[in-house]
Amino acid sequence: MIKEKFLDTIKEFKMFNPEDRVLVAVSGGADSTALVHLLAEVKDELGLSLHIAHLNHMIRKNDAELDMRFVQGLAQKLGIPITVESFDVQSYAKEEKMGLEEAARRIRYAFFERVSNQIGAQKIAVGHSADDNVETFLMRILRGAGLKGLCGIPPKRGRIVRPQIKIWRREIEVYVDGLKLVPRRDYTNYESKYMRNRVRLKLIPQLKIYNMNIKEIILQTILLLTEDREYIDSVTEEAVAEAFLSSTESELKLEIEEISAWEYPLQGHIIRKAIERIKGNLLDLTYTHVQDILEKLESNERWELHLPGGIFVVGNGRVLTISQEQPLKKEKKSFFYTLGVPGEIEVKEVGKKIKVTEVEGAEVSDDPKVAFVDYAALGKNLIIRNRGEGDRFIPLGMKGSKKLQDFFVDQKIPAEFRDYIPIIESAGRIVWVAGLRLDDRSKTTKKTKKFVKLELL
Repeated sequence: MIKEKFLDTIKEFKMFNPEDRVLVAVSGGADSTALVHLLAEVKDELGLSLHIAHLNHMIRKNDAELDMRFVQGLAQKLGIPITVESFDVQSYAKEEKMGLEEAARRIRYAFFERVSNQIGAQKIAVGHSADDNVETFLMRILRGAGLKGLCGIPPKRGRIVRPQIKIWRREIEVYVDGLKLVPRRDYTNYESKYMRNRVRLKLIPQLKIYNMNIKEIILQTILLLTEDREYIDSVTEEAVAEAFLSSTESELKLEIEEISAWEYPLQGHIIRKAIERIKGNLLDLTYTHVQDILEKLESNERWELHLPGGIFVVGNGRVLTISQEQPLKKEKKSFFYTLGVPGEIEVKEVGKKIKVTEVEGAEVSDDPKVAFVDYAALGKNLIIRNRGEGDRFIPLGMKGSKKLQDFFVDQKIPAEFRDYIPIIESAGRIVWVAGLRLDDRSKTTKKTKKFVKLELL
């Protein structure tokens, strides 16, 4: 039964071609032990040649040595060549400041790719099962994920293939028992400090209280979502092609009008696809990042966002540019002007004007380039200048003061633009961060007798 499911999965996802050399990742556990035996059974039928790869993560000390000997024994018994290496994953994780699981995964796959290149392998077979897929689905729900994440572990990605992805762990264990083998057991699979273990050992048993077939239901959901994603991916590729203007290895330009012509939900997929082309992945890209970009697409003014992984997104009303290269910074030009009330002055360094007028009352306005202040809160003159080191003010609506630097960070103002935002000061304190926020002490109240209107033009 398991052999038939194994072959059906290989055929369904077209995992191998005749004469493929396949690198088989074998840890010594039940999943990988079953994988290498099943491949050994069908290799002649499919016209494959096999090579085993085993990486000692140096985490489990003596047990890791026994794992390696067990895998070497399998290779000898099956007559399959083997490559074994050791790597201190714990030290690497500490140096790179990342979790042990993520560090192990990164080193492991880098090892597989390197050995594949050395032996000329077309495919890398790994032993993920249907249970792994269900656990991954639940982990991504807990962490937050979009459609791509909820599709679980792909049966095939690049030259990596997973022939056991539709086979349950219990079927694998029965198969291995039938081989009269005692696979290695990794005790870290039972430690609750790892999220996957908590999902496997605690969450899934709880879900079974509500439905004994919960794993089968989740697997079916993954397969349905995968079908939907494949369709959306094809439409997204079409949309990106229509919006395409130009590209290099580190930059992609798209026409904003073409992006905006698609339904709003698909626009998000277009943005993700474009970022993935430049970044190579979507790691650390959140729903909020994509929404921030979509909200700015209609703006005719130039804007810029900095995303995780050194990605810069720039729009100007016509062209959306996604790049790995930081745009050239403007040469800083300091400015300092004095302005009376009323009055108007051009700040040439930033190409803007500041206008100050006395008015009869404060108007209700959503325009961030307009602010109304209490005349009594002002000194004799206003000063218009760059930001200065240690600047603080009380943003409207807050009780305590805040560093201007921290305010800019919270507002997601790119670092290279911060020196070109006019700071309006009077009587020794900031009155208005022009175009962004009024100081709370300068706001108008019911007691205000004389009103002043500030404008950024």
